[in-house]
Amino acid sequence: MKLDGKVALITGSGRGLGQAMALLFASEGADIAVNDIDPVNAEETAKQITQMGRKAIAIKADVGEPDEVDMMVDRVINELGGIHILINNAGLFDGGVPTIKSSVDVWDRVIKTNLRGTYLCCRRAGQWMINHRTGKIVNMSSIAGIGGFAPRAAYGPAKAAIAYLTRSLAIEWAQYNINVNCIAPGQVMTEMYKEEIERGIINLESRLKRIPLGRLQEPEDIANAALFLISDAARNITGIVLPVDGGWLAYDM
Repeated sequence: MKLDGKVALITGSGRGLGQAMALLFASEGADIAVNDIDPVNAEETAKQITQMGRKAIAIKADVGEPDEVDMMVDRVINELGGIHILINNAGLFDGGVPTIKSSVDVWDRVIKTNLRGTYLCCRRAGQWMINHRTGKIVNMSSIAGIGGFAPRAAYGPAKAAIAYLTRSLAIEWAQYNINVNCIAPGQVMTEMYKEEIERGIINLESRLKRIPLGRLQEPEDIANAALFLISDAARNITGIVLPVDGGWLAYDM
């Protein structure tokens, strides 16, 4: 098994992309710390993992709050024995509101969860990884952090900054045998994506026409990319931003 004996902390893993990664990593032998702001979702995912024969703990924590991140990381270390893998997946959309009508409170909340949360979790989990000279970190950016999307006045800048943070940490922590990489998902059929379709923010037909492969990503597509980046097969890969987008960014017309 690719991850036998490893412990993975996956933020925002009560549903969607995070849950897909949690279940896949567990199937490959990892014990999982399931973090979510919704404790019910976290407990359900953890239950599924224990039924697979792996250890799992559910932790309710707001990744944008330093004290809660410290509590979360301490629990993972004390209850599961360390943090070999960190997946910074927790995130919020900004609602697709035109910038001049947008809310500063929403902007602050998106930046806090997406960017500050990634920074705080890297900083705290990185302490254990540096001390033990090992670690795999995968941050979640977005094609909205690489190409121009509108209106995405909070979400896009946060995801662009996550890509930069990834490159910076990859260089800083390479001496400690820590790999830091980033995935930039395209259009993924998650619950949040479905909600934006239902609200009319996303026109699914037009999006599909824009994707060369002609299909949306499923959560499992992102989970498989993450599994590769945290496996020994990617031991010499660090500091990359990997688009998993069906060819969206390659389409230049």
